[in-house]
Amino acid sequence: MKIGVWLGIIISALLSFAVAIFYEQPIHWYLLVLLIIIGFFINTIIIILKLQDESNIKDESK
Repeated sequence: MKIGVWLGIIISALLSFAVAIFYEQPIHWYLLVLLIIIGFFINTIIIILKLQDESNIKDESK
């Protein structure tokens, strides 16, 4: 996994906290951890789907 993806997930989680603070919404530290874990989970699913799609394309070209 590229470092840009890691940074993007962490920055987006921190940005969501900044927006919540701006609008004076209640925030908790575990929500930041949850956002980061969900981001990595979604990224993992995207990687798996890309690998499956690429393997199907290679199989069809044979």
